[in-house]
Amino acid sequence: MQIANLLDKATEDMLNKAVQSELYASHLYRHVANQLQRIGYFGAQKFFAGESADELTHYQKIADYMNDRGTSAKVPALEACTETVSGLIDSLELGYETELQLMRDYEKWYRECKCVTTQQFLLQFLETQRKSVGEYGDLLARAGLVNNDKCGLMIIDQELKNG
Repeated sequence: MQIANLLDKATEDMLNKAVQSELYASHLYRHVANQLQRIGYFGAQKFFAGESADELTHYQKIADYMNDRGTSAKVPALEACTETVSGLIDSLELGYETELQLMRDYEKWYRECKCVTTQQFLLQFLETQRKSVGEYGDLLARAGLVNNDKCGLMIIDQELKNG
């Protein structure tokens, strides 16, 4: 017996966009982690490496859902990451912007989705993105308090290393 694809084309296309977004975010965060290691922010390096792994987990949830619905996720070619970070604050700003865009994308996909089952599935990503945007906002607020003081930034970096 052939298993039917239970997703309409629009929903499948939307989920494949989400797959691409999650994979790119993972790719980007790994790129940022590598740069942070090079410039000596080892706590932020660990933080962004963890963010990269989290994005892969999100990708896998979507791929598993698509499989459960009778299709499979496309694994797209990803564009090269060219962003350069010069320190802790701009890496956090990049993370904030990335997570905010993901949140907006998930909000749009949720609103446009005609499949109630998929809408229910997407709710977990909306919650994840809400928390992530808040976490980055909190980190940026703390970084702003130290006003580019190197000692203050190193304390934040150490806190990121300790989780």
